[in-house]
Amino acid sequence: MSELVTIYMPTHNRVENLKRAVQSVFNQNYANWELIIVNDGSKDSTRAYLDKLAEQNSRVRVFHHEEAKGACAARNLAIQNAKGEFITGLDDDDEFTANRLSYFLENWQAEYTSLCTPVTICKGDKQTPHTFFVGELTLDDLLVVNKVGNQLFCETEKLKQIGGFDAGFKAWQDYDTWVRFFKQFGKGLKLPESTYLQHEEQSEVSITRSPNRLIGFQQFLDKHASLLNRKQANAMQCWQAIIKGDWVPINLLFRSHSDIYKYSIFHNIKKILGK
Repeated sequence: MSELVTIYMPTHNRVENLKRAVQSVFNQNYANWELIIVNDGSKDSTRAYLDKLAEQNSRVRVFHHEEAKGACAARNLAIQNAKGEFITGLDDDDEFTANRLSYFLENWQAEYTSLCTPVTICKGDKQTPHTFFVGELTLDDLLVVNKVGNQLFCETEKLKQIGGFDAGFKAWQDYDTWVRFFKQFGKGLKLPESTYLQHEEQSEVSITRSPNRLIGFQQFLDKHASLLNRKQANAMQCWQAIIKGDWVPINLLFRSHSDIYKYSIFHNIKKILGK
């Protein structure tokens, strides 16, 4: 396949991380791509770096928000301006492996509406592949756990049709977008090879328990509650307990979908250990 692929990237005040992310796009072994970067009101040297980058590289297009509007608004501006037949995203503090785009294109199948891959979590020098939930993904699968992760590869027009990301969400924006996508277009496929390096500076616990996380969870539940069967609704109660830092009740856990078990049990073990 030789189709144009759009990569959208929001950025805000992380110019050194941004340079690393951009370089990972330039390192791709598939050449027919465009990179659209939206500078979301950065006050550091991001604007100067991006303007020079776009001047020197015709495959890079840059937009600037004078004031920060949030990552979802930045993503949506890029999506609206995308010219590629296919599209995927990259966060400004993460990286693609050199074969990410070619891996997607080589494995594109008409029976699936989208592709994704596992991520490799990078904390300092430690890299841990999270090769979970590989295989076919359906909406029912997704209504228990966000098995896609934070990035999806799909046809650009389909992402435009669902309106991109909901900028009103405080968290769980990716999850909400994939649920709407799968609801409208059908099943996807998670390939086995990890091709996305996700750099984490904060601990998982601090991210999980942030106030915005709980607000985003409630926004997600309010929006999609009508889609949930009983086991999926119970799984959402488990997630609520995890996000709040409460115990996940064992009786609730065993009335939930099995895909939530390991998250809940791991969470409860950490509470026992005082972590």
